[in-house]
Amino acid sequence: MRARPHEATRHEAEQLWPAVRAERLFETSEQFAAYRDAEPWRVRVTERGEAAVLGMWRSDEDVLAMRGVWCSARHVADFVADARHIARERGLARVLSPLLPLMLLDPYLREGLRICQRVVAIQGHPRGVLHADPPLGVTLQPGREGDLAALVAIDRESFDAFWVYGEAELAEYFAAERLTVAQTGEGQLIGYTLATASGGAATLGRLAVARSARRHGVARALVADVARWADAVGAETISLCTQEENDAARRLYEAAGFAELQDRYGLAIGNADERSGA
Repeated sequence: MRARPHEATRHEAEQLWPAVRAERLFETSEQFAAYRDAEPWRVRVTERGEAAVLGMWRSDEDVLAMRGVWCSARHVADFVADARHIARERGLARVLSPLLPLMLLDPYLREGLRICQRVVAIQGHPRGVLHADPPLGVTLQPGREGDLAALVAIDRESFDAFWVYGEAELAEYFAAERLTVAQTGEGQLIGYTLATASGGAATLGRLAVARSARRHGVARALVADVARWADAVGAETISLCTQEENDAARRLYEAAGFAELQDRYGLAIGNADERSGA
């Protein structure tokens, strides 16, 4: 018998925080509390103590993302059904699974979702990343609020529609993460990184370089900059993900001293209307 998830109370959300923190969905408990308080429907729990965190995948997409799900495999169906119900209520057409190892996506596939993205997990040690200076005439510096419009444009030409960030997402990440920009002597922004660190582990969450500035060492310098920062804050590892078919990015990280992890990860997507299938 299916158990219908419901909106978590503040107390129930507080109890969920250790699991949310472990998945690095939010940097602080205050951020998670504000996320739940702003729109309580986004944090779901059942009487069994299982839970999910939902949210929009992108502001300009019709996709509801299951950002994190904590339940047994046989109860995934309950949370998929709940996510579909919420998506329909909010006028969204599709539901997206959490990013999981491919072998753990089977319960989502049984509910009619299909794998839409395959992802490679990559890891390195800050001191093992090769040093690289920016090209002549390019400097790396902390990003500023006024950089947003230029970096939105770089992001749009660096990623396909599924992965690209809109202005709202970038503004949120800029406020919460370490933002470094690459800038020419004329003041033109040509690339950026977003990174976080927690509990001895750093994450390179975003690397983008303008098309006109590629193949000149800008990306290598940005990666090396994140590694220096990660070492300075005491991180022992740097982790990141990239699409399996992104050969250029995979070669970049390999050359910089990173290694791919054996497991492959994926996202699965399906229609919010169960009757129409995936």
